Amino acid sequence: MLHKLLFSRRNFSSLYPKRNFHIDYLKDIQIITNDYCQSLKHIYESFSTHKIKLSDIQTMKLNRTDKDQRLILKLTVEERDSYKFNKLYQELQNGRDEVLTNKNSKIPIVPWFPRDENDVKSLGLLMVVNEENNQYHPQFTDQEYRERREQIAKISEQHVFGQKIPSIDYTQQEEATWKKIYSILREKGNPLLAKRYLKNLEKIEKALGFKYKVPQLNDIDAYLRAETGFRIKATHGILSQREFLNALAHRVFCCTQYIRHHAYPEYSPEPDLIHEVVGHIPLFADKEIADLSQEIGILSCGVEQKDLSRLGTLYWFTLEFGACKENGQIKGYGAGIASSTGELDNFHIANYEKFDPFIHADRTYPTQIVQPTYLYCESFDEVIQELRMFGQSLQKPFGLYYDFVEKELKATKVIQTHLQNP
Repeated sequence: MLHKLLFSRRNFSSLYPKRNFHIDYLKDIQIITNDYCQSLKHIYESFSTHKIKLSDIQTMKLNRTDKDQRLILKLTVEERDSYKFNKLYQELQNGRDEVLTNKNSKIPIVPWFPRDENDVKSLGLLMVVNEENNQYHPQFTDQEYRERREQIAKISEQHVFGQKIPSIDYTQQEEATWKKIYSILREKGNPLLAKRYLKNLEKIEKALGFKYKVPQLNDIDAYLRAETGFRIKATHGILSQREFLNALAHRVFCCTQYIRHHAYPEYSPEPDLIHEVVGHIPLFADKEIADLSQEIGILSCGVEQKDLSRLGTLYWFTLEFGACKENGQIKGYGAGIASSTGELDNFHIANYEKFDPFIHADRTYPTQIVQPTYLYCESFDEVIQELRMFGQSLQKPFGLYYDFVEKELKATKVIQTHLQNP
């Protein structure tokens, strides 16, 4: 209730002018803390104990799930006595994730990332992508297919995020390719994929009729919004690693609309609608995985290239090609496994290795052949725990959280960004 009251007074300082406060003594404190019963009360008692006046109070939830909920508080205080203030600062640091003040510090300059909905619209248009695809595949050598692919890509490229995603009038050949590969993937995947993935896929099947026709992105977008708040941005091709991960911070999945070549429906050298929908969408329809994906996205925003590559690698070994134990057996859950007959055929004969993000974040991996090794955890809960532990180890010169009301990423201190290609 206190959080709701404070949240409704986000313009507290403008509603109640700073009477009896001297501007020269005002200092900002930003606190990230766990949300527990009377957590705010305990913080405010610290200010009262040290006789430090509060001039302005703002509070915001860091995520919208009840599990491990955290808050960020922005407080403006009057610092007339440095000794009292330092004692307060030390006390606040005990048991809180982060306590920051606006002391004279340099403004960090970090790689550009999308801050709001308008920035999300530009994803896919800013950064150059160096593709490593099999250029001899019919998907690149068949001129008729290329023209059709580019036709669909142009429609996707013109999609303005936030507006209705344009529908594609798929050809009979494309419909046939979808039905053929979908039935094969479902048959091969049933005994090899985790129940968590299969449960979500079956639910989407019933809602959108995946078995019988190529789904439209606008229908998938509406489904995800209702299930987990994830949204779809149509894109014309492969995005840079930075843009793809940054989009996840806004609970946005950038998705292609073209379908792989009909001559080789079991394999696509670049992400196509089958990979995106059959592989990724059931994961984004899972609330915990959706939250985890957003956390990875937020971690990727503003990090330098080395840490960005490490996050991309961990995403590859988990949400793309991850595995976990289920009733003593190793099952796949990654999008790359679920959407590829080659990976499914390879899954039971490949090598397996226990996942450790601190070891595997710097490992290389092939992109144009089946994976020689799959990394697994004892359970999916362990996957989440391991990735969050790694995320806490990353060092950024600022904190970042997503404001679900304003749909905006907000930094805990002033930063500057620069645009760079990956």
